Amino acid sequence: MPGVTAKDIAEKLNISQSAVSLALNGKPGVSENTRALVLETAMQLGYSRPDSSSLFSPAQTICFVRYAGKIVQIAEHTSFASFVLQGVEARATELGYSTQVRYLNAGDMYNPQTLEFIRNADGIIFLGTDITETQLPEIEQLFGYLGSTPVVVVDSSLLANRADCVTNDCYGGAKAAAEYLLQTGHRHIGYVRAKQRIRNLCERERGIQDALDRAGMSLAATIEVDVSSEGAFQDFDAWIKQQPLLPDALFAENDILAAAVIRVLKKHGYRVPDDVSVIGFDDIPMCEMLDPPLTTVHAFKDELGMVAVEILDRRIKRGEVPHQMSSVGLLNTTVSTRLVTRFSVKAR
Repeated sequence: MPGVTAKDIAEKLNISQSAVSLALNGKPGVSENTRALVLETAMQLGYSRPDSSSLFSPAQTICFVRYAGKIVQIAEHTSFASFVLQGVEARATELGYSTQVRYLNAGDMYNPQTLEFIRNADGIIFLGTDITETQLPEIEQLFGYLGSTPVVVVDSSLLANRADCVTNDCYGGAKAAAEYLLQTGHRHIGYVRAKQRIRNLCERERGIQDALDRAGMSLAATIEVDVSSEGAFQDFDAWIKQQPLLPDALFAENDILAAAVIRVLKKHGYRVPDDVSVIGFDDIPMCEMLDPPLTTVHAFKDELGMVAVEILDRRIKRGEVPHQMSSVGLLNTTVSTRLVTRFSVKAR
């Protein structure tokens, strides 16, 4: 949406224009939750920094493209994409680029105006969280349309043979979480699994399974739930009603699912962590506000964006377009994760 201003964002959120300005410019004076909400709303409205056209030429523009299916739409409530964008904008500004944001919805890939805008950018950072195997042909066709514009895919390794990719270490993070549960005496570990499967979640599942295999153990239960908060609550609630005994620990594939699990456990009179330990993944802002505060795996979301910009800057300056040049090796970069221990896990 052209012409969107900080005033428009302020009116939509019912906050002051000065607060919006502080959030957009990365300055102190607003909470992290407010900053994330402002950035998320700015993306949704198609906001562009007012100085982007006057300070930088079109050849110095990085386009941040959000490919949004169900996982990303749910993740809007966790501010995942806004934290990635914070990293993109911070590093891009340091390197002399302006940043534009565009949405591409699953099933609506070929909006001519959006595609032309993307193609005219000097480089593209593609948020690929929701990419699945079935969507690969469509994405590859899109990359073909982009021609000589270099692309870095963030938060998915499914296109690692087609483009530079930057991902979090979902496998290693989940494996570390399982090892922590084992070290704290848990022997009956359940796995709360999203019905909607993407590569990141599959890697987390593989990490848990491998850690248990090495310990000579297997999962005590696998519970499939919807990826949304309320859907997960309903699915886990239906499951728990059929269980005479629960695992002594539950690993949820992300923090949204973990929060839903805690709500259901409390509803049925279970104490967290006294009766059941719960651990999540991502470390979104609400983790510290849960009761009890959630032990989880921290994913460095802003770092994903910063590293992606650095790779893209290298490609732009060298004139390299990996998806068109067989002589250029693709970069598949993994950003480490970190276990954050709070109060939702108790030693057995």
